[in-house]
Amino acid sequence: MWCVVQIVDRWNTVYFDGRLSTGVLDELRQLADASPDALALADRAFRLMRAARLAPTDVSVFTAWLIGFSAPRTVPSAWSGTVPPVTMAGRHRALDEYVARNPWHRPEGQGVFVDIGCGFPPFTTIETAKRLKDWRVVGVDPSFGRYLVYDKQGAYACYDDDLRLRYYQAGNFDPDQTATKRRFQQILERLKPELSGDEVADDDGRLIRDPMRHYETGNLELRGGGIGEFTVDGGADVIRCMNVFMYFDHPFREKALAWAEQLLRPGGLFVCGSNWIDSVSSRYTVYRKEKGHLVAKEFAFSIDNIRPIELAPWYALHDDNFENLANAHAVGTIRTDTPFRRRFDGRLDALLANLNMCPRGADGYLGHAPPEMPAEERSRCSSILAAQLDDEGFVTEAVDVLRRSGWHAWRNHVGHVAMRPVTPPPLAPSSVL
Repeated sequence: MWCVVQIVDRWNTVYFDGRLSTGVLDELRQLADASPDALALADRAFRLMRAARLAPTDVSVFTAWLIGFSAPRTVPSAWSGTVPPVTMAGRHRALDEYVARNPWHRPEGQGVFVDIGCGFPPFTTIETAKRLKDWRVVGVDPSFGRYLVYDKQGAYACYDDDLRLRYYQAGNFDPDQTATKRRFQQILERLKPELSGDEVADDDGRLIRDPMRHYETGNLELRGGGIGEFTVDGGADVIRCMNVFMYFDHPFREKALAWAEQLLRPGGLFVCGSNWIDSVSSRYTVYRKEKGHLVAKEFAFSIDNIRPIELAPWYALHDDNFENLANAHAVGTIRTDTPFRRRFDGRLDALLANLNMCPRGADGYLGHAPPEMPAEERSRCSSILAAQLDDEGFVTEAVDVLRRSGWHAWRNHVGHVAMRPVTPPPLAPSSVL
């Protein structure tokens, strides 16, 4: 394989007409030691950007940093081939509201909500159980560990029955994963001999056995397992499967849909797709069980996808991920409307400048996040942008653009651009890898 410098130059030439900024190119060269799946993810992201008609000047240095630094640390090869159960509080807030007020299904009696691939700790499932107080909520994930280790800063790691590391939070911005893993291993080895009950702690750490029991409440239960590996007596009214399919190919999706079809009650919903902190970068499809079969009723995305600074809208390990393709196709349609694009981009530039996040420089290119900006504050910027853009009517304007282009589109009840699902064009094959 070519060296990464040559690959980056080819990406620039083939996908961006040689017009990426020097700052972006420098960040992408961080992929020098990246695994093949991380390089393939980057290549796929650029092809999706091209399908979405994202201009080279609109690829921020921050986005390139996420690709060059974070992507190699979040692909399965960085976790011994497993899918890292990345989760964070507030991620599914919009989807909880979507289910609570959805136009497609009302359960008879107590609703049953299954959150498959909920991650650990199951913050999002806990929030769902609080929002849907009258529902029975079941969180399911294959990553649920036997042991949970906390360090004195509150960071944590999960270990299985054989004391193998399954995951630690949060790897996205960890500059030295080897040292972090060693630190957690030392805490585990120090405290494990002292563990006689459910928990033991000292000044530098804490060890918990069977941590899932600590999260369960009156209407929330947690189970280990994956798609096709469990059932719910009486069936489910809603199955949520977010941030799962982006790791798998379309045949896996088809098998998952067939499984959901059997588990759902008549009229029940299957919600799948991807999102990020505070429900930004949302792309999701809503299926309804009608006459024994799943029917796609709605595809929706959050307004920040029209010109994102996050990596999330472009993250997938396979070219055939439906939500990424549908998002890129719809965004590409919207961005061909020149008057709308100019208004949207101009307003977004102003909002970014106010936040001092990826401000556009005198050279016309989007920049980086300030080095002194805390990671949490940095990650909240997109949710601030999305809320402001919706308040100013850009979701409604985007819907109007899609309607003028022949789409059946609307603003859904959680403020996302929604449309009747259509099969998007396939992603162009790689011209570099």
